[in-house]
Amino acid sequence: MLNSIALRKIRLESRSLVAALNSMGPSVQPAPLMSSAIVEAMASEWRQECTVEAVAATVSTNEDLVARARVQQPARNLLRAADFQSAGRGRKRRAWHAAPGGALLFSVAIPLTAASHALPPVTLACGVALAESLLGHGISVKLKWPNDIQVGGRKLGGILAELVADRSGNQTLVVGVGINLQLNEDVRSKINQPAIALDELQHSSQPTREHWIGEFGSAIFSASAQFLSTGFGTFRARFNRLLDSRGEVVDVLHDAVGALPLSGRVIEVDNDGRLVIEAEGQRHAISVGDVSVRR
Repeated sequence: MLNSIALRKIRLESRSLVAALNSMGPSVQPAPLMSSAIVEAMASEWRQECTVEAVAATVSTNEDLVARARVQQPARNLLRAADFQSAGRGRKRRAWHAAPGGALLFSVAIPLTAASHALPPVTLACGVALAESLLGHGISVKLKWPNDIQVGGRKLGGILAELVADRSGNQTLVVGVGINLQLNEDVRSKINQPAIALDELQHSSQPTREHWIGEFGSAIFSASAQFLSTGFGTFRARFNRLLDSRGEVVDVLHDAVGALPLSGRVIEVDNDGRLVIEAEGQRHAISVGDVSVRR
C-alpha cells in the first residue's frame, strides 16, 4: 500500500494537471479515456489478469508505476494509461512531447516471481510485439535499436523498460510506451528528430485510442511473458528482420565512460540484444549507445 504522504502527492499532482488541461479550453481537450473500453479491447487471456487504470493527466505513467513498485510489488499486472503527461520521458530521461490526446501513452507493471538480472533485451522483445501489431494493421514499420519504432526513417514511438525492486527485494518490470497519434506543429517543433503519427498512416477508419492501448498492452504482456519464459532467443530473428538500417553504415556514440565513437556497418543484434557493428574487418557488440545513420 502507498503511504498517506505518497497518496496526497499523487492526488495533488493529478488535480493540478487536470486544472491545466481545463485551462486550455474545450477545443484541445480529448474525450476521456475509458478503462472499461481498454479492457474490452485487450486479448481475452489478459482481461482477467490485469488491472487497468485510465487518467486524464499525470506526470508520467512510468513514474507512477515505478513509485508504487518501489514501495510494494503489485499483486497483479497493471496497465495505466493517460491522455496527457507533464513530464513524459524516454531513454536517458529525454523529454517526450505530446499534446493532450495526441499520443498513446501507457505503462504496464509486471510483478516478477523470481529475481532477474537478464532483462535488458526485454525492450527489444516488446518492440517486436508492437511492430508486429502495427504490421497487422498494414503499417510498415522498422525498429531502430534499441527502443524506437520508425516509419520511413521517422519516429513513430518508443519503449522504456525499467526493473524496480521494493523494500523486500521483490522485483517488478515496468514497461512504458509512447506512440504518436497526432502531431501538431507546436509538438513537431519540440521534437529533435523527424517524427510521424498514426493519423498520417491510415486513411480508413482509425481504431479508438482505447482499442490501440488494449491491443498494444496485450502485446506487451504476451511478449514479456514469453521473454521471461524463454529469453530473447525467440525474438532475435524477428527483431533482425525488422532492424532499421541493417547493412548500412552508422555512427555509434557509446554511453560507456571513455568509449570512443564507432562507425561501421550494421550486421544484426546478437543473442543478448546487443547491436553488432562491423568496422575495419572487426565486429563490435554494442550494449548501450545512440545510433545515427549516415544519409
